[in-house]
Amino acid sequence: MARTMFDLTGKVALVTGGAQGLGAAIAASFAVHGATTVVCDIDMEAAVTTARQIINAPQTTGHAEAMTCDVRNDDQVRACVAQTVQQFGRIDVLVNNAGVHRPVDPLDWSQADVEAILAVNLLGSFYMASAVGRVMVKQRSGSIVNMSALGGGIVGLGRAGSIYGITKGGIVSLTRDLAAEWGVHSIRVNALAPGWIRTPMTRALQENAARSTRVLERVPLGRWGEPEDVAGVALFLASDASKYVTGHTIPVDGGAANVLALNDQPTE
Repeated sequence: MARTMFDLTGKVALVTGGAQGLGAAIAASFAVHGATTVVCDIDMEAAVTTARQIINAPQTTGHAEAMTCDVRNDDQVRACVAQTVQQFGRIDVLVNNAGVHRPVDPLDWSQADVEAILAVNLLGSFYMASAVGRVMVKQRSGSIVNMSALGGGIVGLGRAGSIYGITKGGIVSLTRDLAAEWGVHSIRVNALAPGWIRTPMTRALQENAARSTRVLERVPLGRWGEPEDVAGVALFLASDASKYVTGHTIPVDGGAANVLALNDQPTE
């Protein structure tokens, strides 16, 4: 496969939740491959820091720009999209990465907790996809990458995660339906379903030795995923390398969703 299939030179990408974790790794990967990447985050100071780090990285061939946006607010979402188009002329790639997680016991929960998770993970992704979709329909081109998860998007994990799971399952449904709606406009819509990845969101689990060991026992590759593992698949979906791929949710989980490894050693 030609290396140029992954080239994003001349493309404009908007990454929500781009200041840290998966978003920062994805934004950096896009800029390395030539894209102008908008690092969009509710924390403007953190977004500015990440954008500067991307620009100053020796391997960067594109550009990075920081913008602030609370994806829970449709007015802010529309303003962010309009500013991006005004400044750069187009949007070729959207990564709906902004997300939150908190345990919600299905027998003992608060409305505030439920609404907080739904507002960011599900409604925020819809608001941003809709606003960017208007731009991409006019362009008759674009790639949207939504962020689902192993838990909720692919399998049920329990752990007081039912509301989080609703949002990540909803992202899978949103991905399929937008792919069906917008394919006629040459817009591709896919989702990623990361497993256990080293990010600030999973720090508490990483630092709990017993629970971390139990997690890795369920991962055939036997290690935590790194943000760059997810960024590589996001790059694939953003680029022409995946130009005939749409409507799919791709696990990035070390095999956890589909492989049950029972043998300590491979059979001969």
